[in-house]
Amino acid sequence: MTATTPRTPAYPLPEGGVIAAAASEALAADRKAADRLGRVMAVVTAAAVRDILTSNDHSAPFDAAHLELVESADGSLYATGRYWTTSGEERLLSSTTGVENGASGVYDLNEWTPYLNDHTRDLWFPLCTESDDRHDRPAYRLDLLKAAVLPLD
Repeated sequence: MTATTPRTPAYPLPEGGVIAAAASEALAADRKAADRLGRVMAVVTAAAVRDILTSNDHSAPFDAAHLELVESADGSLYATGRYWTTSGEERLLSSTTGVENGASGVYDLNEWTPYLNDHTRDLWFPLCTESDDRHDRPAYRLDLLKAAVLPLD
């Protein structure tokens, strides 16, 4: 095999400063999008718990204060269905008196919770307290009262 010296660049590139500016801009936009995604998914999670407990009657009373979330191996969170009331009582969404289709509601809730992940951690982690591990995975209690009042914008 014969070694040859290239005569021209293999491909053209913008100047380094232009690339650096574009990278900085893209990273800032990504961080802003991740912050918004985290806020919105935290509010969606709080709303989903309310909907499960009230059978989608948004004016009905409910007493959920914290929701257990477990961190998957990929860094995303999933809801176990365990929650705590405002008085501190531990309950399960699937077996709370008066809740219809609680297990199905948890399944639906877990459509949204995976967006609470390593990418959005700066937003959701401050809303949580760490709990005992579940099945050797980190577990958290999401403060639903704090999550519910996050701005959507």
